[in-house]
Amino acid sequence: MNVSKRVAIVTGASRGLGEVLARVLAERGYDLVIGARNPGPLHDVAESIRQTGANVVPVAGDVTDASVRARLVGAARELGGLDLLVNNASELGGIGPLMAFDVQRFGRVFPVNAGAPIALIQGAVPLLAERRGLIVNITSDAAHGAYPGWGPYGASKAALELLTLTLANELRERGVSAVLVDPGDMRTRMYQDAFPLEDISGRPLPAVTVPFWNWLFDQAPSDLSGERFEAQRQDARWLQQV
Repeated sequence: MNVSKRVAIVTGASRGLGEVLARVLAERGYDLVIGARNPGPLHDVAESIRQTGANVVPVAGDVTDASVRARLVGAARELGGLDLLVNNASELGGIGPLMAFDVQRFGRVFPVNAGAPIALIQGAVPLLAERRGLIVNITSDAAHGAYPGWGPYGASKAALELLTLTLANELRERGVSAVLVDPGDMRTRMYQDAFPLEDISGRPLPAVTVPFWNWLFDQAPSDLSGERFEAQRQDARWLQQV
């Protein structure tokens, strides 16, 4: 058991923003527990990051499954503890008008985007409290924008935002901090799925957020708890300090 190194859990880490985050943390000396539904791509990412010298434990499975969440937390415990939890896994749920939306699909969108993050946090907080750790929940401008076609996804992210701010208040006495990060529009599979006929080659790759993450992880978590950040916003506070 390694009790000296920092440890992070990152969900949705087999591609896109989650993979970028995992690589940033590995470069910063973290040992990692990474999760995603698809075992093949997840194990490929884990093996690639291991080449940097980081200890990486891949946990494949759906984050809405309690046994998968238990494995994520258990793997962190085996690595020595937990300093950081990033809830990045998300479900788009399809783009289209609310009047045509099959409301039964809420049963997938909300569990992935709001329920599973809170359930994973519940399991991880005892470890996070031991190290005065940080929770990072990935959100979207769709939580506030009321964009046509984005209602279900935006509603789930709005729920996650309120839950995160509540957690920041409730966990303060336990020494655990929680923040929200909107990474902005990026060239990812999810964004392409949202706009299947659109050429998104002009969108930035998720690596555009790397300077923000390095700034965020340099801060004392308790100084930031309850805040919402926009990783690509040009006038954001963090850009003034990079």
